[in-house]
Amino acid sequence: MAELLWKRGTTLGQGSFSVVSLASTSNALFRGCFSIVEILRMFKHSPYIIHCFGANVSFENNVNLYNLLLKYAFGGSLADLLQNCNSLPEVEVKKHTKNVLLGLCCIHNNGIIHCDTKPGNILLVGRDKTAKIADFGLSVTLEQGMNQKQGVIRGTERYMAPESVINTEYTPQVDIWALGCTVYELITGTRLWEDANGDDVLDKIKFEEPKFQNSKLSNEAQDFLEKCLVKNPSSCWTADLLLNHPFLKKKSGSMSLLHKPIQKITFKIGNHKFVRQLPNPTNR
Repeated sequence: MAELLWKRGTTLGQGSFSVVSLASTSNALFRGCFSIVEILRMFKHSPYIIHCFGANVSFENNVNLYNLLLKYAFGGSLADLLQNCNSLPEVEVKKHTKNVLLGLCCIHNNGIIHCDTKPGNILLVGRDKTAKIADFGLSVTLEQGMNQKQGVIRGTERYMAPESVINTEYTPQVDIWALGCTVYELITGTRLWEDANGDDVLDKIKFEEPKFQNSKLSNEAQDFLEKCLVKNPSSCWTADLLLNHPFLKKKSGSMSLLHKPIQKITFKIGNHKFVRQLPNPTNR
């Protein structure tokens, strides 16, 4: 097994379970051995998912460190962007939302659920600051999501979907709910359930309807959120459908050429075949 040679540099940030550092490399031959790397390899050709070069284990300061070598996002995350300017112009949010949806289409069509979509996990890469989905540490397959009912809650509280909080149920719709929370936050500068913390947030997610009326939201943006923040997951729009929502279309009203609306989706888990009927995107 060829090893990717690299050297750790300046620490960029630190989360609950990991540290992010700059690194320099001298080759790119390493074949990773972690499941998260295998997931990322599935999306190596997607321009809307952070690129992973490989992984390894290093022993530093008497501690084993599990290292993922990722594309450097010098633009930071959408969370960083919000800290600097409080809220973003709607036209900029549309650009980022479209890129995230394209990433989610790729993820969901490959049978994966991200489970932690939020501003902090959407990185801005390159000179044009393309939004790319990162941090697949909580991701599950569709099959795992259907068999998840073991009391394990995945994700970040404020962005969790009702079905994951109530039943620990995970389908692609949990990512769509989280995207809705993210879009609301980017445009308004206010988090959904802003008046609650900790367990109070989970109680509101369980028992209350989200209130996302805000003067900063256009009619199209509010309607887009209504298609994402649906407490009944079977009524939630898919990433494919949302790409054709008027919120993301040009003002000319021309149809988006990115994705063609679909009316149903079929997927198979084990010996079971599932067919899900989708709402007509023209029925707003």
